[in-house]
Amino acid sequence: MKKIIDSLENYILAGGLVIMTFITVINVISRKLLGMSMSFLEELTTSMFIFISLIGAAKAARSGSHLGLSIITDFLPKKYQKYAALITWAVAAFFSYFLIRYGMVMVQSEIRMNMRTPALGWPEWWFGMFIPIGGVFIIIRFTQWIIDIFKNSKEVE
Repeated sequence: MKKIIDSLENYILAGGLVIMTFITVINVISRKLLGMSMSFLEELTTSMFIFISLIGAAKAARSGSHLGLSIITDFLPKKYQKYAALITWAVAAFFSYFLIRYGMVMVQSEIRMNMRTPALGWPEWWFGMFIPIGGVFIIIRFTQWIIDIFKNSKEVE
């Protein structure tokens, strides 16, 4: 399961960055040579940026590279550091819950109101789904991280 999620994250991140770079270069060239900006490319770039930011946050969570104030936990004895990590997990789970819950409410609203993107005219919920999907990835990865923390702390004791 971990290998599948690792591969999926890597493909999403690499593909997203390649697509964003390609789209941005095309838009810059169009702006400089033709004197016009293609707004639909900006829509795609912005949506892709949101998606890869959330997937990147999940990847950082898996490796324990998320934002944290380690100066506090570094002073704790090793056997208590896992409990500080548990608090971090709880906060991340709370945040992910709201990303998923309100992301789905937003998507349902976009479907109900038949919202479309301004330039492309595509259904807005296609891009709105990035929020709850990102939340799911984040909670999965934080959960894997905390399980590893507790497994490794058992080995040390």
